[in-house]
Amino acid sequence: MPPRASGWIDSTRIPGLVVTDVMIRMDAVGKTFCRSRHHALWYGVADAIRQALGRPRRPAPRAHEFWALDGVSITVRRGECLGVIGPNGAGKSTLLKLIARDYRPDRGSVQSRGRLQSLLRLGSGLQPMLTGRENVYVKCSQLGLSPSEVDARMSGIVDFAGLHEAIDRPVRHYSDGMYARLDFAIATSGPVDVLLVDEVLAVGDIAFQKRCLDRLNALKRAGTAVVLVSHAEMNVRYVADRCLLLLDGKPVVFGDTEAVIRKYHEAVGYLNAQGDPFSFAVEPAIDGDGAAAITRLQIGPVPVSPGDAIRWTLEYRCAAGDSSLGLVLQFWNTADLLVASIDSRYSGPLCLTSGTGRLLVGVSFLGLAPGRYRVAGGFVGADGFVSYGTALAVLHVSDSDYRRYGGLTMMPAALTPQTPTLD
Repeated sequence: MPPRASGWIDSTRIPGLVVTDVMIRMDAVGKTFCRSRHHALWYGVADAIRQALGRPRRPAPRAHEFWALDGVSITVRRGECLGVIGPNGAGKSTLLKLIARDYRPDRGSVQSRGRLQSLLRLGSGLQPMLTGRENVYVKCSQLGLSPSEVDARMSGIVDFAGLHEAIDRPVRHYSDGMYARLDFAIATSGPVDVLLVDEVLAVGDIAFQKRCLDRLNALKRAGTAVVLVSHAEMNVRYVADRCLLLLDGKPVVFGDTEAVIRKYHEAVGYLNAQGDPFSFAVEPAIDGDGAAAITRLQIGPVPVSPGDAIRWTLEYRCAAGDSSLGLVLQFWNTADLLVASIDSRYSGPLCLTSGTGRLLVGVSFLGLAPGRYRVAGGFVGADGFVSYGTALAVLHVSDSDYRRYGGLTMMPAALTPQTPTLD
């Protein structure tokens, strides 16, 4: 086995893993692109001359070149899924194309073993003038399957893609989601050693995405090595055994999926980022008669951690004394997903005084995972919100130990030991 390069991540040191289990190996890989077509042509001629003269490649990008990928060293073993995450332009698709041999590395080496199948472009290889059924025969023949083997797999492919009524229509009439469903069903219908998937699940509906993820897990159990590029963290969590974070073409962290996703959040300012002040006056958007409205929400103490007890001060104005209204506070994460709420109607009537007043909001256990949350809400009556503020405050929840909690929220529970009884 060759010596490890700097930054080498060696999965062959995992207990029980032998060298032959490694299906993909990337060693200090770098790939450059040129910003100018004119200079790309000139550099290509220069590189051809250098190669003809037996001179080595240039060690650094030239004036109009940049590293699309730089210093990536990973291994992926049989039956393992590697998730690759990062913002747009981070080099994720370039990494897959290097593994698929669409690109050649400018530095380092890329090796893969066995039958490789890639889903890098939506509907790649599907012939628009042919029907879905005819495309199944064409693509399966490219995979080395005989017509009789395709016949045996046809019903399973159609069932998985959910295209019973459309399988005999020309593919040019398919939607993007139908393209992806047929392409994925064909690519995963037969045995494959290495499967590369790049965001093709994003155009499918939720039910199809779930079927795809279950299929990927089944392929893993059969020994397929999977590399999945996705912006959908839930999908990555569901199927990835390990994860790689890329930023600006450079590997940032590689390892446990939850740890890498947390590092991604930190890198883009999702965690531990100081935003606007946590206490400020707002002008809520009034919906309805505006009988009462929140004018200020002061959050304290700051910062807070999961499980803390918190005590906030809320200021309001009310046209007249009212005991028929309730208070609702909502917590939205940075993906604009409503993850939790406080509703005073579950704890009894709320007595508001005429004019201006204050309320103390006490929470004995903050059940939110680390992150930044936008606090919204207002007063509600029998017919819904009478006032609503979309940005009452920003709550920053931090935690130094990411392994303590998981998911979007935490639930407190009382555990009572019980004495075993003798029958």
